[in-house]
Amino acid sequence: MLALALCAGAAAPSLAQVQGFTPREESPEQWPAGEGRDETFYMCTACHATGIITRAGQTREGWDDLVTQMVTRHNMADPDADFRKLMVDYLARAFPRDATPQGGWRNPFAPTR
Repeated sequence: MLALALCAGAAAPSLAQVQGFTPREESPEQWPAGEGRDETFYMCTACHATGIITRAGQTREGWDDLVTQMVTRHNMADPDADFRKLMVDYLARAFPRDATPQGGWRNPFAPTR
């Protein structure tokens, strides 16, 4: 719940107020096992459904960029360096670019490398 509060902010409507919202049964066990899975799962799924994350497929640098984007543009709590490394390392191992359809999600507004 802490991650949800950090992501949603105090002014966000409660789930009961969002018409048509049906919570899904999601758990960390749906993600590949590995160090950082549970922490990453709860941080990411506070705002996103599992599918959007598991289909994103990024390099480690790409995942790091997405975390920066979530912090700077979407008010995600800025994780400390150790927690950020844990999350980004897990995401890069669990959901690499080459393992997803079309080679992973690409932000159409991000600069090309």
